[in-house]
Amino acid sequence: MTVGAESGLGAAAEAGAPSVSVVIPCFDQAHFLAEAIESVAAQTRAATEIVVVDDGSSDNSYAVAGRYPSVRRLRQENRGVAAARNLGLSGSSGEFLVFLDADDRLLPDALERGVSTLAKRPNVAFVAGMSRDIGSDGRGLGDRRQPLVTQDHYLRLLEDCYIWSGSSIVHRRSALEAVGGFDETLSAGDDYDLYLRIAYGFPIYCHEAVVTEYRRHGSNTTRDPGVVLASQLDVLRRQRSRLRGPRERAAYRVGVRRTRAEHGRALARQAAAEWQAGKRGKAFQGLCVLARRDPRSLAALPGLAR
Repeated sequence: MTVGAESGLGAAAEAGAPSVSVVIPCFDQAHFLAEAIESVAAQTRAATEIVVVDDGSSDNSYAVAGRYPSVRRLRQENRGVAAARNLGLSGSSGEFLVFLDADDRLLPDALERGVSTLAKRPNVAFVAGMSRDIGSDGRGLGDRRQPLVTQDHYLRLLEDCYIWSGSSIVHRRSALEAVGGFDETLSAGDDYDLYLRIAYGFPIYCHEAVVTEYRRHGSNTTRDPGVVLASQLDVLRRQRSRLRGPRERAAYRVGVRRTRAEHGRALARQAAAEWQAGKRGKAFQGLCVLARRDPRSLAALPGLAR
């Protein structure tokens, strides 16, 4: 692990205000990283520190972070985003934390809204705002609207991961540490898993202000239906043994059905298209995932393949 210069951002925060660390895990996202860092520097409520965690990048991500004197740099061998987030958690000092993906951007009042809301609600583990989609070029994409959930958060998270971007959340460190941080055994879906574990034991709060921009591009794991299908089913099944009563069991079943209906069908369509395009190896990989995770979606293949 290598540590760079200490952050001087805290000077702009009000005396006695809660300290807030922004952790930016980064793997081969040097071309977006500067925008992420600058979106934190432009906040109306200053961060106490910015910590960039280079997860074994093969590009110049570490050097890009080094252009900013206020940024602390941590480096590890490539171990995945959950491990990078945990390194940022242990290597930062803020009472509150934001995990900003290196290809996303915070809107200027993201920290002010999140920190002030969390400070007023001492029993709340995290505050989540809304996100909006942008493309690789930073321009807005469509008008999709994230749902606003105001109660029964654990129940609703079992049904669907309604928090679209982890970058929209301000966490309370004590709650993160109480649940043990991110699960590094998950190759994807570690953020969804964390939301469920926190909402199971703590109150959370959501508001309707858009606070972050989620960048959609070719390397997003959320664009791979096979990865999403497998990871979300794994995450949900980890909750099965802790379900409390018929409402939670019913919500769990809804979540499993919804995940299979949405992502299993998407994977079937993708596998059919790859087969028709002669990409038999990739198509076969998708079919293997379907056979294990959602065999019923295989029934959709004949019609899709014509």
